[in-house]
Amino acid sequence: MLLQSLDPRRAILCGRANAERLAIRMTANSGQSHAVVRTNSKLQPFCVLPAEEGLPGAIELQVVVL
Repeated sequence: MLLQSLDPRRAILCGRANAERLAIRMTANSGQSHAVVRTNSKLQPFCVLPAEEGLPGAIELQVVVL
């Protein structure tokens, strides 16, 4: 499947800004730290994981509980 044939809203939903919002929301709701992690996938370039599960070299942003 070609990336050009995908809905352009995918770029917004799978972008870093949306991943950051999700990580902040998940941290606030769960009380546990989360991280925005860069992936090698062009369909999903970022994902949000519990902070302890992210690979140190792939973590773009870590949201911690204070």
